[in-house]
Amino acid sequence: MSELKILIVDDARFIRDHVSRIVKDHFPEFLVDAAEDGSVGRDLMGKTKYDLILCDWEMPGMSGLEVLQWARQQPEYKDVPFVMVTSRGERDYVLQAIQAGVNDYMGKPFEDSALVEKVKKYAGKRLEASAESRRKAAQMLATGKSAAAQNKTAKKPKGLAQLRVGSGVLKCAIKEITLQYAQIAVKREDGIPVLLEQCVMDIEQSSGKSVAQMNGFIAALSANERTTETTFLTVDVQFVDNDPDKLEVLTGFIASLSKKK
Repeated sequence: MSELKILIVDDARFIRDHVSRIVKDHFPEFLVDAAEDGSVGRDLMGKTKYDLILCDWEMPGMSGLEVLQWARQQPEYKDVPFVMVTSRGERDYVLQAIQAGVNDYMGKPFEDSALVEKVKKYAGKRLEASAESRRKAAQMLATGKSAAAQNKTAKKPKGLAQLRVGSGVLKCAIKEITLQYAQIAVKREDGIPVLLEQCVMDIEQSSGKSVAQMNGFIAALSANERTTETTFLTVDVQFVDNDPDKLEVLTGFIASLSKKK
């Protein structure tokens, strides 16, 4: 597997150095570059294909929002994870970033652990998936266990939700969630969503409040086990809402997940 590359863009040198140190300490196998402003970041992105961009918003010259807008116009950066790291948390700014195609948002100041989790969430997935596949393959060869048996240990869900589809209301556990999509697990016996059908997702919060109903569609379906008798299905929901109030609540819910870790 090729080496993963991360770009840090921030006009404050101490922030660039701090973020670079955190990433290098926790992910020594990653290549980390840093740019002192948006223009330099854009130039580096034109020369090297990065797997994750961590970018400040307020910078002299080319702002983080302008870097994001430029990146989404480039075919090679259309789908590359872009995380805005900034002290700007006002709803209007968050909405601008969402509309421009940001994947996630992290406010300053931040804990080291919060940054590590963001990197794991976006860039680290490829390494984790590769390492996990090798580990499971070695275990299966040594013990003769089936792939289904290896999948019985599941990660703790990030939250609970209800998915409203044409066939009814499905209870589900949230595996991953961003401002643009959610990956959830549903019981097969409760019903099977239809690929590309419209849906509404309601997320339950520990406070008892629920996220405003997020409109979306079923983007992907897969079995959790390699058998036609699988009990759980993994469902990817692509959000289509641009409502500022809904996105504000969703941003708060995602931020609360980092605080729990």
